[in-house]
Amino acid sequence: MTRAEPLVTAALVAEALRLNARYVDEVVIGWGLCPWAAQAWRAGAVARRVLVDPTAGVDPVLAFVDEIAARPAISIGLVIFPRLDLDETAFGTFAERVRRADRARRAPGAAAPFLVAAFHPAFRADRAATAEPSTLVPFIRRTPDPTLQLVRAEILNGLAHEGRDVSAEIARANQATVAARTPEALDAVLRDIRRDREAAYARI
Repeated sequence: MTRAEPLVTAALVAEALRLNARYVDEVVIGWGLCPWAAQAWRAGAVARRVLVDPTAGVDPVLAFVDEIAARPAISIGLVIFPRLDLDETAFGTFAERVRRADRARRAPGAAAPFLVAAFHPAFRADRAATAEPSTLVPFIRRTPDPTLQLVRAEILNGLAHEGRDVSAEIARANQATVAARTPEALDAVLRDIRRDREAAYARI
């Protein structure tokens, strides 16, 4: 390893965290796309980990899951992969590998502490997709880097026990929000963050 490599890695991690913060602040919170994101973000209940390995490894993700599972104050985890060269389909498959590996290491009937969702910059950006709440999901999940979102399961389970379909509620609310402020406006924010990423990583 050359002397420059740790500096490059540190710079990459810093930029990945900065870009992710832009997405959270300007898209998720700025557009009100998650009912508990703003509170969690401002309360320090979001833990983030940047994995700079160019390969998709399940074990580092599971180690992060264990780390934040032991911290009750953490309700959301974000695992960011700035060097991962997987398209959106392959990354979705990787997310499923993480889910299955996490379930497989637990006792029969024991639930995983976190629900896993995949976000990817190459998810479909077709504005026509916003016509239906369910198809809006890939439109808004265009993070700067491939990212796994970990949401503490008890948050959603508690709402589900009240008979609520939380995913459907969020999807409908998001569709109404995006329709009112226009998909073009949201797309412009996402594209600006993407341009920021490309310029920032080119400098490293």
